[in-house]
Amino acid sequence: MTIITMQTFTTDYAVQHFDELLALVENGETILLFTAGRPVARLLPTRADGDADVPSAEVEEAFYGD
Repeated sequence: MTIITMQTFTTDYAVQHFDELLALVENGETILLFTAGRPVARLLPTRADGDADVPSAEVEEAFYGD
């Protein structure tokens, strides 16, 4: 079983500290961004081949909504 841990930040923080968050992602961290107490975005590292491992359900939700 793989356990994924995520650090969380507000979008306001992300705007001011994007370089810091990008460095975390480059080191394998996944970042979850919140606005007004709700999750709005995820920053995650890509695989070595450049392809992000995004579950198809998330892709469908992004394009078609709930």
